[in-house]
Amino acid sequence: MKRLFVLIAACLMVFPSMTRAQEAPSYIAIEANTGKLLFSVNAEQKRPISTLAHAATTIVALDWAARTQMPFDTMITVPQSAFGIRVGNPMHLQPGDQLSFRDALYAAMLGRDSVSALTVAHFVGSDLIARRGNGSPVGAFIQEMNNLAVSLGMKRTMFRAPDGVDRKDALTTSCAVDLALLGTYCMQNPVFSMVTRQASRRITVNHQATGPMAYDIVNDNQMINVNGVNGIKAGTSVAAGPCLMVSADRTPLKLRNPATGQDAIYQQRMIIVVLGTSQRYTLAKSLLENGWKYWEIWQRSGQDVSNPKEFLQLPKGTGAK
Repeated sequence: MKRLFVLIAACLMVFPSMTRAQEAPSYIAIEANTGKLLFSVNAEQKRPISTLAHAATTIVALDWAARTQMPFDTMITVPQSAFGIRVGNPMHLQPGDQLSFRDALYAAMLGRDSVSALTVAHFVGSDLIARRGNGSPVGAFIQEMNNLAVSLGMKRTMFRAPDGVDRKDALTTSCAVDLALLGTYCMQNPVFSMVTRQASRRITVNHQATGPMAYDIVNDNQMINVNGVNGIKAGTSVAAGPCLMVSADRTPLKLRNPATGQDAIYQQRMIIVVLGTSQRYTLAKSLLENGWKYWEIWQRSGQDVSNPKEFLQLPKGTGAK
């Protein structure tokens, strides 16, 4: 799939530096309730995704928490497998340190805290193997991540770790199309959307060596709370380069339903994914601005749905809410 509308062509003229192979953009913008493709370039190209994997880690953990009705203030312990992780460990967490399940999710989603993501995966995975009888906690959790990917139709995604850390033997790969599906699903979860829209969050870690310590976690998504942006996640690594997932809402539309003749309220949400370019924010801002323009043009022109290639096939029940 490679589609580029005239409306954004002029916008991309501001990116003359994108001529090197490592700077070739991969991106997609969709309207999340209809699946309408707004812009898409190299969107099916498999790439490493760095800590964008934390979005999948978080939603799998939230789905599990909803099923088990586990309190979010439950304390969880940094596992031994976190020993030696330096990249993605801004709070210098060590095995045996503790923080609440809620705070670990904030640390993983707002910042680049891969150790918190790993801690969540180990905690949830421990419950999974206790119910199933065998396996490793993190391995069981990764299987749940991949089960989710299959259920959402993420055909080009393979989760190999919950923490987004670059490893030669465990490099998670996905593509912009698949991450748009994931973002659509994540943002319909009210707890996920509440977490990811925060500009910052103060959390507390009970360090085994030094005792309780407070940290202010700042959302590293520079677009948060600007022009309707209410999530999702920024990420960067050597393998993936700078990456970004964005969700943005507009005021719902009140339109007459032609099938019923009654007025109905239609939500408006855009999901944008940009992979592997240092221009991620400039490009995402342009996609957001011009995406809504194209969306309005499509609405005024009669909302033609005759060409299935112009729509992303959303799994049942994953429209934004």
